[in-house]
Amino acid sequence: MRHDKVVIMWLIGVIIGWAIGCSDAGAQPHQPMLNHERMTELFIQLVQIDSGAENEAAICQFVAEKLRQLGADSVHIDDASKQLGGTGGNVFARFKGTVSAPPLLLNAHLDTVSSTKGIQIVRTKEEIKTDGRTILGADDKAGVAIILEVLQTLKERNLPHPPLEVVFSIREEKGLLGAKAFDARLLKARYGLVVDGREVPDEVFVQSPTHWKFEVVFHGRAAHAGAEPEKGRNAIQMAAKAIAQMEWGRLDEETTANIGTIEGGQAMNIVPDRVKLIGEFRSFDPKRVESLANRWREICERVAQAHEGKVEVTFSKTFDAVRVSPDAPIVKAAVAALKELGIDAKLTRTGGGSDANAFSTHGIQCLVFPTGADAIHTPQERLLLPHFYTCGEAVLRTVMMWTHSEKVNSAGARPLLGRTDADAPGGDTDRAVHPPGPSPAH
Repeated sequence: MRHDKVVIMWLIGVIIGWAIGCSDAGAQPHQPMLNHERMTELFIQLVQIDSGAENEAAICQFVAEKLRQLGADSVHIDDASKQLGGTGGNVFARFKGTVSAPPLLLNAHLDTVSSTKGIQIVRTKEEIKTDGRTILGADDKAGVAIILEVLQTLKERNLPHPPLEVVFSIREEKGLLGAKAFDARLLKARYGLVVDGREVPDEVFVQSPTHWKFEVVFHGRAAHAGAEPEKGRNAIQMAAKAIAQMEWGRLDEETTANIGTIEGGQAMNIVPDRVKLIGEFRSFDPKRVESLANRWREICERVAQAHEGKVEVTFSKTFDAVRVSPDAPIVKAAVAALKELGIDAKLTRTGGGSDANAFSTHGIQCLVFPTGADAIHTPQERLLLPHFYTCGEAVLRTVMMWTHSEKVNSAGARPLLGRTDADAPGGDTDRAVHPPGPSPAH
């Protein structure tokens, strides 16, 4: 009898141990498919190639050669720099698919917001940053590294994937200029991943705002500031009064406004006869931007007239708003890929623009995917390596998931906060919005 009890207790122990083991195994993260160290070393190579001063030629040649080594059917560097100035061009490559599936676009940009010349890399187990004298350039060389590593892994492991179209653009930080100059007629893909998001792997961007740039030039009259200031008309004073009558910063949860630069004046003893303001309006509601632009122009004209001056006000639309439905196939593929990694995807929006805005004007719906980059556009910028690796794994699985529609259609996601295509049929990108033209001088 005692022997039977011992056997029973032993069996219970075995069962409990097996259950705990299964539970622990289920809690383990998905086995990585990418070569994380190789991807990290590639990223470090990329950030050491300066591309922050309209000088992308070297990095274009670097990634074009990588694409050739990875077996691209074709690799082409366009002549966008002839139109935009500077050097380099958009790099475009095609890869044959291993399965019958619609083609998929993969995109990241090669330029950085400022120069990384003289960059000094500081690497720890958890992050990569600089010594603080330059930016890192993870925006968006982390995205470039992810795409190249995904392509290499697909090839090495002979993994199933759709036909792929890769566009590494230039001059994104100057207002998406490279993507705008790219001949989108070359693309067959109707969906894509723009790997140019932020640091958190579970946040994917499905919405971005309309963006308008403005330039305002006030003209006054120069005079000696001490001997006869009465004869002058102070252009800086006009600009200051106009700025004071307008709200700036975050105007509401959908809209921002900013004065970015002010240029004017010649010397402290001269009444300034000219000042130039450059700024922007952004909103997820295109009509709101149009309203702000009209109001700003009216204020500037009124102030100039009151001070017997003149003003020129010009607006240019940098990009249209983008809204990708949570039901779009590319969103479902990404959500399903993240779910495989044990991540509950959060569909959200960004106040910034990306090449996704440019591609959307050609009917290509792109999801903006995170990279693990943090504090971008600052000397404190860093690449969070665990997030970088997770983002790369998710991009790889999204590409593979594109070939499995049954898995894609069954995936769910946390809903986007705010309006979506369900609230506004067709989305804002279907609505033509024309910025006000130049204001006549007064």
